[in-house]
Amino acid sequence: MSWDAVDSLDDAREATESLLFPLSWRTWLRLVVVTFFVGGVGGGGGAGQAAQGAVSSPSPPGATLDGATLPTIPTPSLGDVGTVLLAVVVVAVVLALGYAVVGAVMEFVLVESLRRRRVELRRPFRQFLVPGLRLFAFRALVLAGLFASAAVPLLLFVGVLPVSGSRVVLLPLLVAVAGLVWFAGVLVLRLTTDFVVPTMVGEGRTVLSAWRRFAPLCRAAWREVVLYLVVRLVLGAAAALVVGLAVGLGALVVALPFVLVGGAVVATVGLQGVGLVVLVALGAAFSLSVLLLSVVVQVPVVTYFRYYGLLLLGRLDGRLDLVRAS
Repeated sequence: MSWDAVDSLDDAREATESLLFPLSWRTWLRLVVVTFFVGGVGGGGGAGQAAQGAVSSPSPPGATLDGATLPTIPTPSLGDVGTVLLAVVVVAVVLALGYAVVGAVMEFVLVESLRRRRVELRRPFRQFLVPGLRLFAFRALVLAGLFASAAVPLLLFVGVLPVSGSRVVLLPLLVAVAGLVWFAGVLVLRLTTDFVVPTMVGEGRTVLSAWRRFAPLCRAAWREVVLYLVVRLVLGAAAALVVGLAVGLGALVVALPFVLVGGAVVATVGLQGVGLVVLVALGAAFSLSVLLLSVVVQVPVVTYFRYYGLLLLGRLDGRLDLVRAS
């Protein structure tokens, strides 16, 4: 018996190789941008010790040490600290929402690029902006439901929700229900990304309309879909291991010039003033370099798995074959 979920593996490899090779820096650079948003792939000791010493041996403002008057250190008010924390939280939330919105649109950009075997950014981004916003809203609703399901047993555990009866019996039941809800929610998100989004691209549907189109197909070929999910999970774990090793080894190579420059700065300038600024800049540059390296390594992996889903969808229904029909 031939399994479409197995036969699509070699086809996905061939399609990935035909897109990525021969090497084209424009194709890879654009895929790096897309992968950054859709890829499944992310010391304070000295300050802490200083703070601990200040607490253990406090000196009042204006005290003297060996005849010298210590400077008065201004203490930030609780309101100032709260304002700074609130600003940090707001900025983080805005950045996270922006990343999620762009990532939702990039799902369509990736499918369209693989479909046409020509990677573009601006035109498909504008074309699929509205479907991307709909996908973002759908994902947000699913995630909200997942977190709500997890909040109920958590609130019960900490005693916020009053219950009449045995909490020992009710809490495990709610945890089990939350686990099932999370399993179903993660499954829905996976199927949405791999099959519903291509259905939206191929037939110009909304998220719910594409789900109504895909659901009967999924029920009729549920064995193929289950096998696809299992194979994707196993290969995904193996790919994550390989990517992690490659990024780790690459980070060691990338770190060498930063370590040499940083050591020279410490030896000549020291850890104060300009030297400290240079070291912070080197640390930021190293972090960005490792991030870029990790995204580049993930490009073939993301491309392969997305082709895998597209090819299986085309085998399940020829009218949704975006790869062979293009």
